[in-house]
Amino acid sequence: MKKYKNKTTNVQNQNNSEYSGKEELRDLEEGLENYNNDIVIKIAKGLGITHKSNISEGFAEFGAGTGALAEIWRDKFNINPICIEIDSSLIQILRTKSFTTYENLNQVNTLLSFVYTSNVLEHIEDDLSALKEIKEKIKPGGALAIYVPALPFLYTDMDKKVGHYRRYTRKELIQKVSTAGFTVREIYYNDSLGVIATLIVKVLGYKNKAGLGSPKSIVLYDKIIYPISKILDRLILRKVIGKNLFLFAVNEQ
Repeated sequence: MKKYKNKTTNVQNQNNSEYSGKEELRDLEEGLENYNNDIVIKIAKGLGITHKSNISEGFAEFGAGTGALAEIWRDKFNINPICIEIDSSLIQILRTKSFTTYENLNQVNTLLSFVYTSNVLEHIEDDLSALKEIKEKIKPGGALAIYVPALPFLYTDMDKKVGHYRRYTRKELIQKVSTAGFTVREIYYNDSLGVIATLIVKVLGYKNKAGLGSPKSIVLYDKIIYPISKILDRLILRKVIGKNLFLFAVNEQ
């Protein structure tokens, strides 16, 4: 897999092998227990995976970070994802957690049945090339699940701090996934109430040490705001608006 060139040094260094927003990543992954569980549950539903599914191989996470989602798959679904992660220190964390981990997809010596990627594509400048390479590793009939930040007008200092190139529109995400060769089966918004929360961050500013963006504010969001957002999403809003987008696609070729 290519080492996707990233021109902003606050995400990766010049050889693109180190993620420098690890403090923010750790706070987000460790403080969002409800949020992360919900992401996994929704990805499982979109991929047609249940607790009774017997998946022992061919299941991978592209951009696994510290392994927060991978651990949920292992604990709740008895699935050990193959973890793809370019950052050397995060690779060590993943291996300490006993996940099979590779720096890139080309190191995986078999075609995959399922690949999911959560809050990763927005960090890659050439996201279309990344999607094309993911497709090359998914067997015909295999599936892809994507979770990304939505709505460009929500781009804030927090996006900049953690190295986001973009927030996606529905049209842009569908177009790129389709251009990469996938057939899109479903797309919907997630976290409708998060739109308001993100707008507040945009107005008041992002501070990861205190105030909005701090570990305490992240836990508050996870415990109180996100559960309310889930209810609103289920009622109707996931068709209309949300802080993020889920997309599910199939490799039919």
